[in-house]
Amino acid sequence: MTKISVVLPTYNEAENIKLLLPALKKVLEDITSKSYEIIIVDDNSPDNTATVAKETARGIGIDNNLKVIVREGKRGLATAVIDGFKASSGDYLVVMDADLQHPPEKIKEMYLELEKGAEIVVASRFIKGGRDEGLSFARKIFSKGAALIGKLLVPQIRVLSDPMSGFFALRRTVIEGRLDLMNPKGFKILLEIMVKGKYSKDKVREVPIVFGKRAYGESKLGLKEILDYLLHILSLNEYRILKFMAVGISGIFVNEGVLWLAHYKVALPVYLSGLLAIETSILSNFALNSLVTFRKERAKGTVLTRLAKYHVATAIGAFINYATLLLLTHLLRLNPLVANLLGILLGFLANYTLSEHYVWERVGRYE
Repeated sequence: MTKISVVLPTYNEAENIKLLLPALKKVLEDITSKSYEIIIVDDNSPDNTATVAKETARGIGIDNNLKVIVREGKRGLATAVIDGFKASSGDYLVVMDADLQHPPEKIKEMYLELEKGAEIVVASRFIKGGRDEGLSFARKIFSKGAALIGKLLVPQIRVLSDPMSGFFALRRTVIEGRLDLMNPKGFKILLEIMVKGKYSKDKVREVPIVFGKRAYGESKLGLKEILDYLLHILSLNEYRILKFMAVGISGIFVNEGVLWLAHYKVALPVYLSGLLAIETSILSNFALNSLVTFRKERAKGTVLTRLAKYHVATAIGAFINYATLLLLTHLLRLNPLVANLLGILLGFLANYTLSEHYVWERVGRYE
């Protein structure tokens, strides 16, 4: 019989765990009878979450199904999940929060998707039937913004409507032999799994979730968690966007240098010198991006095909820059320098996105 392991990272969740464990028992025994385990990874909670969990499990007769790991001086949700995976023995692994905002009854729906062949199943607030009632307005803004940044910089998570979800299930094969490759930061372990796990993107499924209100305790989200998330995204992106930016800056110097040489030393007219400078900087940027920014990518097509695509991407970025400048200055009466700065930013983002997903488009599975 297929065994399910539920991993619960906890910190000061004593009151919530009293309610969660009976709910998990009901759901899991409905699915697999006794073939399950609940693994609590606690960061030495001052409210004695670990002790309360053991007492609650004993009281409802599931103490043999419960593992409790207490970590000293090692805070962090993502690393807690990794430690939970290492201690697990299930064929299917489920990760969820212990604050009752993730409804345990959804585990059955996720289990059925895995049984039908899915490799990763994510509970989403943003598909039909899903809602995020338990989030404050500020948390909703952060969640949407974080997801947008993540999707821009990490292509593997684009298959998800809710990459910020902390409630998901997967086959053990997804992380088997991959845990040592993972370098989790902050609190969004799903991102690490989507990038470094072994799976096929057409076997990723989502189920709707109504994100509930926290029963007890406080949210752990703060400035540190936000900064950790941004650093994590840059790390998973392998800092490509920063490399792309550096290459773009180098292109400015190439452009200016060729313009100076062609116009002042060779005496070519400005319209020819300008075209030569632009084309040289495009070629320089393409070469550097191939050698530095996208060096590790198994990109589709030949070098000449990618060069042609890069010209298209550059032209689109330039058009967006120019169009933004005109729209903001004429319609909103914005200062032209400010409008142009916003245009440069949007043009850069468009150029980067097209370069990563059109010019240097990846080949193959995420494996």
